[in-house]
Amino acid sequence: MDLAKSAGLYRGRKPNAKVHERVIALKSGGCSIAETARLAGVSVSQVKRVWAQNQAKVKVRM
Repeated sequence: MDLAKSAGLYRGRKPNAKVHERVIALKSGGCSIAETARLAGVSVSQVKRVWAQNQAKVKVRM
């Protein structure tokens, strides 16, 4: 896999924008991480990752 990455052949899975938007909307609305994961149908770790990426973008804009 490292060889494929270095050759530019392995890029990983594309992010699902609709799921990311739903996670951000739920978390922004005050849902907990666990509740957001359950309602969005994703894992807790994905909620944490998406939320952290969103917060980093918001911080850069300020």
